[in-house]
Amino acid sequence: MVMFKLPGKINEHGKLEVDLPEGIAPEEVLVTIESIEDDADSATPFWTEEELAILNAPHSPKTGAEIAARIREEGGGWEHLGITDSEAYIQEQRQKRQNSLRW
Repeated sequence: MVMFKLPGKINEHGKLEVDLPEGIAPEEVLVTIESIEDDADSATPFWTEEELAILNAPHSPKTGAEIAARIREEGGGWEHLGITDSEAYIQEQRQKRQNSLRW
């Protein structure tokens, strides 16, 4: 795997602008974005005090059976992504990764 650390900019249209070095072949890449400027919004907490109080309040632990029953009733939380069988999804992702690593 080749990794580059390049300066870039997200423009007002939400597009990433970056100048790539010459000779880069076209291929799919994974982009990780790290802000390098101080952002005034970063001082704003993500959670409100009320939300933190709810999250930090003591709760009685659930048994495995209770958790499984809730998942059967409400779903596993990935349905909006079209994932209804987590084991099949993981196997599919592993196969895709294996295929992408083959020359």
